Amino acid sequence: MKPLFLEVISLVPSLFNTCASCEFVADQVGLKDKRDNHDLNEYPEDLKEDYLYLSDWIKELSQKYRENILIKVIDAQSLQGVYESIRHRVFRYPAFIINQKRKYSGKDKLQLDALLQDQMGRA
Repeated sequence: MKPLFLEVISLVPSLFNTCASCEFVADQVGLKDKRDNHDLNEYPEDLKEDYLYLSDWIKELSQKYRENILIKVIDAQSLQGVYESIRHRVFRYPAFIINQKRKYSGKDKLQLDALLQDQMGRA
């Protein structure tokens, strides 16, 4: 069975990144998480909460559907995010596009799960 393709368009905080080798070293010595948490703390509380909620939700979806789903996160403020928002006519975030066809905007996990289950049944 072909996996579902889920695009998630949302506001994504930009975290400071360095070169790949520096990232690897920082990760190995435990500095990357500390730096990323510091960067994230620079954002307003509501944006941090939304980001952490969405991150946990994406992890849940990934664990639940495993190899039956491919998830791509797109920053709504990026050029691709603006393009995809216009293309799919979504202007509330987070927005979820399933297999380039079905869409859902909001934070209702049960509603998104029902759409995913429906799409899996059609595949």
